Amino acid sequence: MPQADFTAVKPYNQHEEKTAQLSRMFNTISGQYDKFNDIMTWGLARAWRKSALTSLRKYNPKDILDIAAGTADMCIKSFQYLQPEHVVGVDISAQMLEVGKVKVANVGLSEKIQLQVEDCSTLSFADESFDAATIAFGIRNFEKLNESLQQIHRVLRPQGHLLILEMNEPQKGLLFKGYQLYTKVFVRMTAKYLSTDKVAYDYLTASMHAFPSGDKLIGILCQNGFKLSKYRKFAFGVCSMYLVEKEN
Repeated sequence: MPQADFTAVKPYNQHEEKTAQLSRMFNTISGQYDKFNDIMTWGLARAWRKSALTSLRKYNPKDILDIAAGTADMCIKSFQYLQPEHVVGVDISAQMLEVGKVKVANVGLSEKIQLQVEDCSTLSFADESFDAATIAFGIRNFEKLNESLQQIHRVLRPQGHLLILEMNEPQKGLLFKGYQLYTKVFVRMTAKYLSTDKVAYDYLTASMHAFPSGDKLIGILCQNGFKLSKYRKFAFGVCSMYLVEKEN
């Protein structure tokens, strides 16, 4: 099946900007997002986050920017595995961040984790502000991918690293057919009990199909000033990790 243009995959309609729709969508499902993320990732998201974050350990980042921070899982796990001095989490959904603030407070990290509403394509931070940036299960939601990557490149310090963790749709074979069945039947049935916004969950699965992965995404990253340090697949390619370094 040919890959669709990921910028054209929107939750609700084609005439409104994707970012505005996504902000509204994630605000709507914020209370149930963590549960749904566990379902979408077969409960493996925690292990994938740990493996991804530990790949940054040798670079000892002290200031980290977490993009598409959502409910702050990646921000919190950064302190568990990397012990940075400060983490800033940004997201387009204010309600997702409100859920995150409660979780951050519950683990006593409110003084070290700052959460704020920002669009990655127009980051407000000064040049060379961060040692590393992370994006877990969010890059496929970027409306302006190249602009966002250029902004990340700008705010990273020299030789800073960008870590991306993202779900993929398996490309072929029995795993592809099994994953299609899983998303179309089990995920959709579960979504009925988690939220009244059924369109939101259809979008999340459709965006996985459309977004470039593997060599295609690596090529886009390289075009925007990064070089590949590490690429790894999890669960037979259902999830991928990309670790890239800023080139000056």
